[in-house]
Amino acid sequence: MNPAITKASAEPGVISKDANPYFLALDYGTQSVRALVFDRQGQLVAKRQHSVQPYRHGAPGVSEQSAEYCYRQLVDVVRGLFEHTQVLPAQIKGMALTTQRACTVLLDGDGQAVSPVYMWSDRRLASDNLPPMAWYYRLGFFCIGLSRRIAYLRRAAKVNYLHEHQKDRLAAADKVGLLSGYLIGQITGRLVDSQASQVAYLPFDYRRKAWASPRSWRWQALASRPSQMVPLVAPTKSMGQVSEHFAKDTGLVPGLGVYGAGADKACEVYAAGCGEEDIACISLGSAAILAWGGQNYLEAYRYLPAFPSIDENDYITEIQLERGFWLLSWLIEQFGAQDVLEANELGISPEQYITQAIAKVAIGADGLLLSPLWAQGMIYPGPEARGSIVGFTPEHGRLHLYRAAIEGILMTLKQGLLRLERLKGSPFKVVRITGGGAQSDLVMQMCADIFNRPVERLSLHEASGLGAAMCCAVGAGIYPDLASARTQMRRLGEKFEPEAVHVAQYARIFTAFEALYPQIKPFFKKVNKQY
Repeated sequence: MNPAITKASAEPGVISKDANPYFLALDYGTQSVRALVFDRQGQLVAKRQHSVQPYRHGAPGVSEQSAEYCYRQLVDVVRGLFEHTQVLPAQIKGMALTTQRACTVLLDGDGQAVSPVYMWSDRRLASDNLPPMAWYYRLGFFCIGLSRRIAYLRRAAKVNYLHEHQKDRLAAADKVGLLSGYLIGQITGRLVDSQASQVAYLPFDYRRKAWASPRSWRWQALASRPSQMVPLVAPTKSMGQVSEHFAKDTGLVPGLGVYGAGADKACEVYAAGCGEEDIACISLGSAAILAWGGQNYLEAYRYLPAFPSIDENDYITEIQLERGFWLLSWLIEQFGAQDVLEANELGISPEQYITQAIAKVAIGADGLLLSPLWAQGMIYPGPEARGSIVGFTPEHGRLHLYRAAIEGILMTLKQGLLRLERLKGSPFKVVRITGGGAQSDLVMQMCADIFNRPVERLSLHEASGLGAAMCCAVGAGIYPDLASARTQMRRLGEKFEPEAVHVAQYARIFTAFEALYPQIKPFFKKVNKQY
């Protein structure tokens, strides 16, 4: 690993606009890490992908990974890129990193990890016995009806869990960072992170796109100090250069410019069109994200922050379903051993097999409804949220369950889409879909029919990497801004139009679906007091 984190000494040079440079986007996702090479037109020139081993699970809710393992995965995928493709290190003229969000790690003064990386899926919570905030903060939150939600935020924050269980380690840490900042430090020798990567329970002011002011309530709510926060850089700006150490590990040219990008979802939805007029973006990945971009700071729900876009002038108004297409994978893991065998025989993934097989199941899964709220949230869906499946009969089988899950995810996203349209004041004309779910024609048609909107996907699957490559192209001087880079580098794929008969069927189902969660929510509030 990088022996010490120091200040980068020089800015990388600007590339001639007449050149045809290659840009390296490193994408550290939930299930795999990818090294992606794009040219200035956004063509995917080369790709190398390595699967990520399952996160360590011990006691219930534990999901963590060795920081050293994360770094070695990044090194190995870059080395594999050069070993198994025709791309040469000298052809790479800039690079950027995008990672999964909300993965917390403690760092020492040299930028080395002194804790595991606590992944976003880690469900361990702090107790209700955290030190109380000042009386005036508590009174203020009580008056605006946020006391219960702030209490949940404090319990969910990993720094507060560490304050209770590893207090000395947390206090001794020089920095409390995210996976993105840790890896940038290993790449460049400079401990910085991107503004657009700060999506976590940390004292970040989303409106200002900066760490909270010293007098903010966030410092009392979250067990950390201002001095522990990693310095931030705007997307497309220089984060430093590839260090001699990282160059030796990977084969990259030392001194290669490294540019700020953002979290995987920020890069993904921007590449899809977030911020363009009348466009909504949906990512159907492990987490399902509904996003709408613009220059105004707008909250989808009161006190649910809008996140920084990789366009430093924009915000992303977002609604997240934390367990998106993860839910389909989970159901297959629990009930689909036979489906996995049949998928392996066909040489395709279980998810691909399932999205083909459910075509034989009727729209509405013969009356089976699934509310996909498998994870709680401070504001949305709320601290009491739990998933539910309603309407089983002896005639239902696994395929009905899979279809009900996908329909439940998409109808939940439709609720969010309608909410954003009310906030926007006019309907979206097109919905752009990315993520693993977008690779299925059936899922795309279900999106069009459920949303009753035309839906489009990109011509390539690697939207997060493409967004990071756009940041590289701007940082290297190829394009003047991200909007220009997107115009030149993004290409649309197939468009799916709503089918009137299916739209009518789903409209009736959606009416029943909308009524489901409000009726069972009081029950969940009672249940959560017992568990």
